[in-house]
Order: sequence, then structure tokens, then C-alpha cells
Amino acid sequence: MRVDKPSYTSRRGLLNLIIGGILGLNFRPARAENIALPEGLSPPENATVTAVIDGDTLQLSDGAILRLAGIEAPKPDLAPGDAAMVQLAEDAKTALTALVGAQPIALRMDAGKRDRYGRRLAQAFNAAGDWLQGALVLAGHARVRGDGRNRLGLRNLLQLEARARNGAQGIWRHPAFAVRRAGDPELGRFAGSFQIIEGQVFAAAVVDGIGYINFSPDRATDLTLVLKKPALDLFYRAMFDVTSLTSKPIRCRGWLDLFDGPRIDISHPEQIEPLET
Repeated sequence: MRVDKPSYTSRRGLLNLIIGGILGLNFRPARAENIALPEGLSPPENATVTAVIDGDTLQLSDGAILRLAGIEAPKPDLAPGDAAMVQLAEDAKTALTALVGAQPIALRMDAGKRDRYGRRLAQAFNAAGDWLQGALVLAGHARVRGDGRNRLGLRNLLQLEARARNGAQGIWRHPAFAVRRAGDPELGRFAGSFQIIEGQVFAAAVVDGIGYINFSPDRATDLTLVLKKPALDLFYRAMFDVTSLTSKPIRCRGWLDLFDGPRIDISHPEQIEPLET
């Protein structure tokens, strides 16, 4: 699945290398042929970008704001007053600017067309065929943050994220993006933020139509993942039996809150990644 490649590709590739070298980013756009692209999206819709707002948000010529679906780039408010976070945010914006270039981009949609703020949501591809989300994640300029309405491509992005994280690329060198431990007794201090957490499941069960995944015998204080019926339905359709996670190591992600201990509400299967032992 590609967008037609125009004749100026080599010139744009050289421009990206020059920009990356000048800014010290060592940025390379992830080529579409080197990345497994999401399947099942809508046919491409051309759009012209008039401004890059930040590392995951674009202004379009029709006045709409486009939020790149499935990812989250660093923002200064993730670590107020932290110069390193400000630099990461600037790096992500610069990388997205280089990827977009001066030509129209192609938008491909999933089920959710807009977010709660009215911004458009799409997977986006530049004129050279580069998948913007994939390139940003692979280079360490963004992490995966999906939702239940826009799941196409999330598994692809998770694989790219793992490569960037294992290579300590970009954001993965900053403590704000560190993978937390489920057994951390002070995990609650991160309540009110999006977190990625790893640990071994103590017990996973479905009780009265709600799924619960716990990481210790103390269910009142340990990390709990909660799956309400709509989420469980998605898991069942994906042939993902949550009860099979008992005693298994997993990586999970989501908005961490406090309710009888740290808790994450799970809305879609891509929030949970079984880990090999």
C-alpha cells in the first residue's frame, strides 16, 4: 500500500539529510518499503499542510487541524521547566516538518474521524510514500498512544516503537518516557499521566462481565487493569483471552489513575503486549 512516488524523491531525501545534519538530529525518514504499513484504511485523500503545529499535529489548508492518529510526540508540558523535554518537542516538530516537505500529503482514515476536540484523525503519508507516524515512532520522536476507534496500524507502530526504545532513540533517553515497573510501590506518583508499564501478571479474571488483571495478591493497592464490556468484546473478537495472561509477563499502556491503588482502564487489545519469557 503506497502513495505514488514523484520524481523529486531523491531531492527531498537529500534535503532531509541536510536538515538532519544541520540540526544534529541524524534524522532519516523511515521508507515505506521498510515498514509494514497498516491495512484496511480508507482510500487516500490528498491534503495540503500549511503549518506544522508540533510533532504530531498539522494545520491543513482548509482550516482543519489534523492530529496524527495513534501516536503522541513529546510536549513541553510533559515535564514543565525541563529543557531536555523542550528540545525533544522541537526535534519532533522539525522531523515532522522534514517529512511533510512542500507537497500535499495523503490521509487514510480508520473508524474514528475526529477526536474529542474536533481535530481530524488519520494515518498520513507524504508524497514520497513515507508513513509519517511510522517514521516518527521509529526515529524515537513519538510513542504509541491509540484508541479503540483507530486501531489499524497500532501493532505495526508497537513493533517500531520497540525498536526505537531498545536503541534508546530520542524520547527513550528521557526519564519521563521510561517504562515503569508494575511492582513499584510508588507507582501511584505517576497518576494523572499516560504511562507504559511492565510486570508479571499475578491473576487475570472476568468477574460479572468485567475483566481484571492484577499484578500482586493485594488487589487493593497493586496495579489493576480494568476491561469493561466494550473492551472485552474487542479482545474476544481479536481471539485474545485475557484470563490466559495469569502468570505471564506483559507490557501495558494507558492513562494511570488511582482507585483502590493504581489503575488503567483498557479500551482495546493493543494496550496490552504479552512479553516473551
